[in-house]
Amino acid sequence: MAALILEIVSRHVSQYVPVDKPTLRVGRAFDNDVILTDPAVSPYHFLIHKTPRGGYELRPLADENGIRTGRHRIDDAVALDQLPFEFDAGRTRFRVIDRAQPVAPTRLMSCRNGGACIFGHWSWALALFAVMVLISAFENYLQTHQTLSWESFWQDQLTITATALSLSVGLLLLNRVVSHRWDYPASLSFVSIALIAAFALDQVAQLTNYFFTSELPAFAINLAWLAVLMPLATAWFLIRLNHAGNIAATFVIVALFSPAAYVQVKELASHYDLFDEFSKKTYYSNSLHPRDWRMQATVSIETFLSDSLLMQPPAPAEE
Repeated sequence: MAALILEIVSRHVSQYVPVDKPTLRVGRAFDNDVILTDPAVSPYHFLIHKTPRGGYELRPLADENGIRTGRHRIDDAVALDQLPFEFDAGRTRFRVIDRAQPVAPTRLMSCRNGGACIFGHWSWALALFAVMVLISAFENYLQTHQTLSWESFWQDQLTITATALSLSVGLLLLNRVVSHRWDYPASLSFVSIALIAAFALDQVAQLTNYFFTSELPAFAINLAWLAVLMPLATAWFLIRLNHAGNIAATFVIVALFSPAAYVQVKELASHYDLFDEFSKKTYYSNSLHPRDWRMQATVSIETFLSDSLLMQPPAPAEE
């Protein structure tokens, strides 16, 4: 049988102990091979013993709190032939794993090995945040339907910037909960890239609405963004980049994005009638797009007014 590793699972940093002797005893007593501080653990709580056939088994030694796997208490020796094997002793969680089990990929901290370093350096984080601010300013300008004033523009821009910083701090706290790491540059870079992508998709959504004369394309884009793309990107950030636990990260992502996705799905009923007006034929939309491209040449206001003078209504008939 392959060599084993005893993992002492901790909320912050797990401890790994090689099973490199015939008997490995665990408990609070100082003459154990692995000494624990959990007061719910007995002085001699359990041991991992190598059998004559070359395998390993888990033997409980304590009667007070015992060993549990799931909701079942273990009172007799259990063969460790199916790995990983998880169990609880006192209030401590353990896992017996194969020493040949692959570890998570190393997180890149240097730009010499690829682009993932954008999530680990302040220079990249500040540069991406600056680009996001410039793009959001342009987006803010395009979305202003009334006479633009510097006062209103800067108020809106400060709101957008404060929202982006709040999201980055929220992601920092979320990352701390699920992966036990404080890494603000990575959080700021991720939020900046996500907002840049959101601004770009917003322009694409409006453009597709204009050309298809329907709000259905934008609805599909927003739903895909909230229900698919952002959850997958956040899962990559938490699990692949920061080595968070799969279960904890999945639970947080579902709780985070489910409300927004539910709002989009709930609006589906109001979009059913748009299927009737959805068409691949391009014609003038009821709402102008910021980049109002026309399929035919336009005329100036002066030309339109001069031509309109020639379109006089017919004189009323004489009685």
